[in-house]
Amino acid sequence: MIRTYIYNISLYIVMLAAVLLSTQTVTAADSKTTAESVWQQGVKAYTDKEYDRAVECFEQVVALGYGSADVYYNLGDAYFKRGQHNISGTNRPFAAGELGKAIINYYRALRLEPSMKDARYNLDLARDHTNDTEAVPQALLARAWYALRDTMSSNSWAVISVVVLVVTLLLVLLYLLSSRVVLRKVAFFVAIVTAVVFVITTILALSQRAAYLNDERAVVMCNDTTPVHASPDSSSKIVRQPSQGVTVDVVREHGEWSEIEFADGEKGWIRTTAIERI
Repeated sequence: MIRTYIYNISLYIVMLAAVLLSTQTVTAADSKTTAESVWQQGVKAYTDKEYDRAVECFEQVVALGYGSADVYYNLGDAYFKRGQHNISGTNRPFAAGELGKAIINYYRALRLEPSMKDARYNLDLARDHTNDTEAVPQALLARAWYALRDTMSSNSWAVISVVVLVVTLLLVLLYLLSSRVVLRKVAFFVAIVTAVVFVITTILALSQRAAYLNDERAVVMCNDTTPVHASPDSSSKIVRQPSQGVTVDVVREHGEWSEIEFADGEKGWIRTTAIERI
């Protein structure tokens, strides 16, 4: 009797789990179908220069959980175009904060796909409309390293690293097993080269991953400019008034305030609601 009771309960649990799993699978499929449909609507709206509608569609795709690099890139473009065209009554572009929203979406696209040249080009173009400061100059080797690192994502560098490691191991085996002196010499020297390449690509993968995980950047979000104070107090001295779209590093948070650092090294306090993390 007890065994039958336990069996019935177990069977019920299994059936319930199967129903729930099936429901989740159907829901996920429906969500993906909806996202694809809304995406196509957004692309059409953008093509037809209906930028308000395009922004709405691309934002909905992100809200559904399908925020790919392409989605963020197109969302950035839609915000930028909307800001350029919606100037009625204001006599100035980006009056509703579209520039900041465009810039943060370009950054998000580049976080997912660092090699997206169109996103990087449009980001530079959008930042020209801000009063962002020049970054502290980097050494030539540092600039070259970061430029190389950002040509691919950490996953892509990791894949290359694994492939090179396999090639290196095969060359080592060839060196150990081959009876021909010339072949052994070639395998030895090529293995040294591929071993060095393996180390470099591994470091690049780790560096790109660390940059992704430790990204403390944020973008100023306002309709025009917003004050940055010397201390977390609205009555303290205003040290700078960055425009929308300016990129900053978040140092720490204190209540409703965040301490930020500009590209030139100057620090100040801004209301947390006036920035959005990338």
